[in-house]
Amino acid sequence: MKQEKKADNKILRFLGFDADFKSALPSMIHYNWAVFLANGSFYIIGLFLIPFLTKVEGLSTAQAGIVALCAKLCDAVTDPIMGIITDRTRSRFGRHRPWLIAGLVPVMFTYFGMWYSFGISNAQSSIKMVYFTGMYMLFSTAYTMVVVPHTAMLPVLAPKYNLRTQYNSVKTIIDAIGTEGSFIIATLILSYTAKAGKSVFSNALSAFGNTPQFDPSFKGRFMVMGLVLSLFFTLPLLATFFGTREPSSKNDRFPPFSFKEFLREYKSILSSKAFRQYFTLSLFNCLALSFISNTSYYFLDNVAGMVGLYAITTIIAQAGEAAGFPLNYAISIHFSKQAPAKIELPFIVLALGLSFFVHKGSPTLLLILVYIFYNFGLAGVNTVTGNIFPDITDVDEMISGERREGKIATFSTLIKKIISGISAALTGFILHFFGFNPTAAENTPTALFGVRFTYAILPIAFICVSIFAAYRYKMKKSDHALIIKAIREKKEKGFVTLNEAEKQTCAEIAGHRFEEMWIGK
Repeated sequence: MKQEKKADNKILRFLGFDADFKSALPSMIHYNWAVFLANGSFYIIGLFLIPFLTKVEGLSTAQAGIVALCAKLCDAVTDPIMGIITDRTRSRFGRHRPWLIAGLVPVMFTYFGMWYSFGISNAQSSIKMVYFTGMYMLFSTAYTMVVVPHTAMLPVLAPKYNLRTQYNSVKTIIDAIGTEGSFIIATLILSYTAKAGKSVFSNALSAFGNTPQFDPSFKGRFMVMGLVLSLFFTLPLLATFFGTREPSSKNDRFPPFSFKEFLREYKSILSSKAFRQYFTLSLFNCLALSFISNTSYYFLDNVAGMVGLYAITTIIAQAGEAAGFPLNYAISIHFSKQAPAKIELPFIVLALGLSFFVHKGSPTLLLILVYIFYNFGLAGVNTVTGNIFPDITDVDEMISGERREGKIATFSTLIKKIISGISAALTGFILHFFGFNPTAAENTPTALFGVRFTYAILPIAFICVSIFAAYRYKMKKSDHALIIKAIREKKEKGFVTLNEAEKQTCAEIAGHRFEEMWIGK
């Protein structure tokens, strides 16, 4: 029995576990149920919103781009405000956890409203554009109410370096369940057609192999999809709320709010060298992925002539991304948290390069290879951005002496939402500039080049910047341990006892002279 326990402990140490896995696992699972909303909702928006607005609701590509852009401009205001609010929340449930419940109903209603126009579908396109812009803005605000606090909870729940990687590894699995599940639901609702002589199961299978051309007759199907997915994304928030625990903040005291102090704090966060490197990696990666997602349907339909394979290729891609989890976890534990991006981001460039050889009449295998290589690379970079975010909060505390998870989490959600909006708008404007018509039977070679430009050329440039940022980020496990040790000593004694080499390490990671930071004063 003792030998078995020793063997188990060796395995756990090899995997890098910082805590008793059996006691930590339930919290990891419950915390990550909220990822259904955090990632799944925008995954479906990225895949279907622009085709829905242009092919079903009759907006032009430029109008669809304006919907996304205007909706995201408000995030520049709401996200920083929510970062301040969650960091200053007083509750027996903690600073961040109560917002999971507060935002549940607003998220549910507004997500449904993004796919159903409540009887104005026959109005002028300008009126529909205003409606969908307003509903998208409301959804983004409700999303912010939940996702900023949820992101800010992770450094509190998982204070240790490797434990954070384990939380994010569980996130990878649950994220795959959420995105794959939401896409399967959407596909069944949008593509299912009952054919005589076939069973329900056979008809369901055929839905995945034959994605239809969307047109105004699909309004009812998108309404049902919006209703079902609004429940699919929000009900798991209850599991996260009831399955996690956060220290009470009921008796916390905060200084009076000051707009000047508000600006100073965000400027202070941006002054962190480690944060700027993380921000650059996340920003350009998100730009690339948003352009690809916004153009994917048009690429398959108008360039490859394989829109019927939209569902099956997307499912293959999601499965490929999830399959990369064990490899990325091992690389993160035994090398560094940024290593998966260094190794796998070039595969996205390879995939987009192969896409230039895809055209009508190309072998289906070539298209599948594009999706496999693309999602292999995507798995790596998503692992990295999730893993290094909590460590950034510790670098910020070393600089400022404050715990500001909410404000830092703001940047994480702000990147995803504003960039997705800007890229959607630019996609619409660029395609419009090249003369692309989403409802035309045939488009000109110039218009098809516009699709390739937004699907591959721009994303390749952005991914190259992300690769550069991944190499610039230097913090290792030993560096993080040094920072945590120094913070603890500073709080206990009022000063730190580090040698010159250790001080230089802290200064290099933070981008500040040691004496200028809270840790060195």
